[in-house]
Amino acid sequence: MNLSKLAILAALPLAFTACKKDEDAPAPSPAPANATMKMSFNFVSGTTPFDMAANYTDGLGHAIRFSTLKFYVSDVHLEDDDSNTVAEFHDTYLLVDGSSASNNFTLGTMAAGHVHMVNFALGLDSATNHADPLSAEYPLNVPGMHWSWNPMAGYKFLNMEGIVDGNGDGDVDDSEDVPFTYHCATDALLREKHVHIHADVASGSTVTLAVKVDVQVLLNGLDLLTNNVAMGGGANNQAAMNNLAASVDAQ
Repeated sequence: MNLSKLAILAALPLAFTACKKDEDAPAPSPAPANATMKMSFNFVSGTTPFDMAANYTDGLGHAIRFSTLKFYVSDVHLEDDDSNTVAEFHDTYLLVDGSSASNNFTLGTMAAGHVHMVNFALGLDSATNHADPLSAEYPLNVPGMHWSWNPMAGYKFLNMEGIVDGNGDGDVDDSEDVPFTYHCATDALLREKHVHIHADVASGSTVTLAVKVDVQVLLNGLDLLTNNVAMGGGANNQAAMNNLAASVDAQ
């Protein structure tokens, strides 16, 4: 037998051994999939669902009806039981709308874990507040949510408009009704909110962090007949933003 044949025969066991090792090697485990995190806002009035077409009462007992009820949410970040940040969504902006059939928003993704606290801002940070809305994407380009005639004021963090009973008859459809307008703006009106929501987050799951907005709490102490117009960052606007922060809680 010549040397070339001997070399081939000698290599065969090594080849079989290599093939066997390749066949026996376990396939690498796939990386765990991140969970999709969502946040929902449910408008209520006390224990009943909120209805934009229904009548409500302001803080002084005047009958009112909303035509607009919107506010911005930003800078959402989540913490676990040890106050460790487990997810940050600083570049996600939400426009919560009381007239919308659904206020269910996708925040982004996070690794499997546990959520104990949801932190967010009501309003917008100063840089975003004073950026150009014409070059912004939704929801920062929504008409009516920016002070286009007064750019220094920036966005309307809270926009409440509607009609208030002008003669005390409980009817908000007659000629004596008074329109109300609350456009809450300026950097100083940004409010931080912390809501305890316990949620176990499994790999690859979709988790919705549900909060409610109680409109009766939002209206607490507001006299929409006497003070029917509040623009910018005055005392009535401050009170409305404080109420907004108080009105948001775990579902």
